[in-house]
Order: sequence, then structure tokens, then C-alpha cells
Amino acid sequence: MELFRNFHFLFVEKKGFVDTASIIAIRDPDGFTCIDVGGGGEQNIKLTTDLLEEDGINISDINTVIISHTHADHMGAIAHFKSLNPDIIIVDHEEDAQYLSDNKRLNHIFESDLVSRHFPEQSFDVLEFYEAFCPISEAKSDRTVVEGDTIDCGDYVFEVLHTPGHHPGHISLYESNLRALFVGDMVGMEIPFYNSRSGGVEGYLKSLEKYQNLEIDLILPSHGELIYNPYEVLSEIKRKIISREKRIVSALSKTPNTFHDLLPTLFRNQALFIFPGTGILSSHLDKLKNEGRVRQEGQKYFLV
Repeated sequence: MELFRNFHFLFVEKKGFVDTASIIAIRDPDGFTCIDVGGGGEQNIKLTTDLLEEDGINISDINTVIISHTHADHMGAIAHFKSLNPDIIIVDHEEDAQYLSDNKRLNHIFESDLVSRHFPEQSFDVLEFYEAFCPISEAKSDRTVVEGDTIDCGDYVFEVLHTPGHHPGHISLYESNLRALFVGDMVGMEIPFYNSRSGGVEGYLKSLEKYQNLEIDLILPSHGELIYNPYEVLSEIKRKIISREKRIVSALSKTPNTFHDLLPTLFRNQALFIFPGTGILSSHLDKLKNEGRVRQEGQKYFLV
């Protein structure tokens, strides 16, 4: 739908664990700039292409793609887009470019080694995980951006916000005249995966504070409906993240716990223990250890 003049929000309803992301398309003098391009794979690409065509946009019309972060549901289709339109300019954060050009590096960010350490009988490869839901692809950045840079998109100018937590090179985009904020995965239907290498709890909370210091009327998430009560939603996400930490501290105040003892304090569903549970719990424990509130002796964690 055309949300503002020449500003299209292509909404994708989230139904599964990993679904292709919603997309923003903005008309400029040379065609369109897109923020993200959705997931790879025939079904996801068809969905994205149909949404573009419904709003009168063809892949050949797209001159620039801004990638919020290198996760498959946001940029998995980039190789397909480039194959049809080689002149597309790709923009992402300078920290993100290495993962865009070499997807295998994502296993480090997703802490696949941590899964093997805590679950020796299991293995986790994020590329195999994506392949089942939303295939990924690689591309070279034509332009990289950092905090405070601006990106001109036709009638609109976006300020780049570096917002780690879910991914080290995640960016959000703020349009001050519209008082509108594109947040990628950081805000939406649910709190996304995070771990220490993606920015951790500390990075996530700092990114939320960055949002709260802006003048916002509208949040545009990658997953979920448009958000017209931004500060309430941001406060609730912050509360939920801090609540996880409180549950860990409460458990440790009663007795020392192992890593496996603590997983059920955050996740009732055992299917989530390996992913995203391992990374999220580790991130909270790393924060508490860095603050001197928790210490580890062997396999057990103690409240200081």
C-alpha cells in the first residue's frame, strides 16, 4: 500500500517461525529504492514480486536496495534481484558487508559453536536452518553506511541508526519529517533472537534507548503491523528483556544452577532451548558476569 506519497509499505503477514520480511519501496527520480527485498526461494520470491507488482513496481524499476541486516528473510532474494537487474546498488552497514558477501560468517554470529558446547549431541548450522525456511544468498555492497549517515530516497531523507542487538550490523532508518522509524527486526510481533556476538542484551537495550530519544509517531517493523503507539511498545519490549534477567537472578538467588538448569526459566518450550535459547541465555549470563553480579565455577553459576 502507498502509506505516504511515493512511499509504499509492502506488508507480509507473519505465519511461521521464519517468514519473508515486509518491504518498503520509495519512488525516486530514477525508479525505486527498496528497504530489504525479502527471502530467497521460489515461494518467497514470488510473494515479494507479487507485492511489488500490486503496487505497480517491477524489479527492473529498482535502482537501490538498502539492507537492514544480513538475515535470510530480509535479503535472501538479493542474488535473484541482481540477476534480473545487475545495476541495482546495494547499501548496508559497514559492519554487515562481510556477512552479505560471505554468508558462512553468520555461523560465528549465530554462535553455532556455543550450541555444540552446551549440546554436544547437536549441531546448528544457520545456513542449513535458513535453507529449510527461507534460503539466503550473497552479494557485494556498493555503498556502506554508519551511524549518522543519511540516505536520500526521492522525497524523503533517512538518517542511519546503527542498532545492534539482533545482529551486529543491523541498521534502522529514521525520517524526521514523517516522524517515522523503520526498525527492521528490532521491534515487531516478538522480541527477536539476540546473543553476545550480535550485540547482546547491552546492545539491544542501548538500541531501544536510541529509539526512545527520537520523536516518533510511527514505527515500521519488518514483521507485524504498523505501530502507532511507539513509546508504549518500546517500553514493553524493554520490560520483557529486563524480566528475563530478573528470572535468571531469581533462580540463582535460590541455588546455584547449571546452564541447562537455567534454560527453562526463559523458555517453556524445549524446542527453543538450542535455538534461540542458547544464545539468548548466554548473552544474559555474559552481561551479569561482566557486571560482577554472577560468577561461574565449573558448570554452575552463582549469584554474587
